[in-house]
Amino acid sequence: MKRLNYDKVAFPICLSLGTILMAGILLSIDFLYAGVQELFLVNINPDYIPDTQLAKVVIIASSIALAVGAALYALNVWVLIRKKKVQERLVNEQIIDQDGSVNFKTFQVEISSSLKILRDLFGFLVIIVLISGLFSFFRFIWMISKYRFYSELFIHYFLNNTSSIIISISLYIAIGLMMTYMIITSLQKYQRLQIIAKNYDKAMDTALGNFGKLMTEDAENKEPE
Repeated sequence: MKRLNYDKVAFPICLSLGTILMAGILLSIDFLYAGVQELFLVNINPDYIPDTQLAKVVIIASSIALAVGAALYALNVWVLIRKKKVQERLVNEQIIDQDGSVNFKTFQVEISSSLKILRDLFGFLVIIVLISGLFSFFRFIWMISKYRFYSELFIHYFLNNTSSIIISISLYIAIGLMMTYMIITSLQKYQRLQIIAKNYDKAMDTALGNFGKLMTEDAENKEPE
């Protein structure tokens, strides 16, 4: 009962935190790109005078936010994929026993279903990453084409464009939710398969050892006196 309650509480909490952190990471990448873009716009327009001070502040702040967000995100995911917790779940589902023995019927079902899920999740994850990258790229192309070189700084236009930032945050929350769900599910399945495979190898070694002993004893019993 405690195990069931933990799973019911931990998963939605970690999923929500992961979604927020992933959205923050993606937004930090946007800000980092904007700061770098501000500094390198002189390569496009030699007469453009960038706001280097603000650009450097944005680059440093977004880099720190990106590093901290990635570390917290990894910690958040680790909470759900810890080997001990996954192993307890497998025992509760009667896939393995307390002593590590494998239930071969549930083992076959788990292997086939997990491989299919991992394949589908990997495909979805690649698609979402590509969509997120293309959205960020075309968004900057659009913003560069909209702002005026001589009357407004790009970094100011980017930071003050409230509607664009709101749209980005909304999209990144949706992307963050899907990515976090798929990352957690994929890593949980991978951890499950790793634990099952390890216990399967131990079970087969034990079975082969017992079979070898039986064969040896049988051969000794058949030897003529």
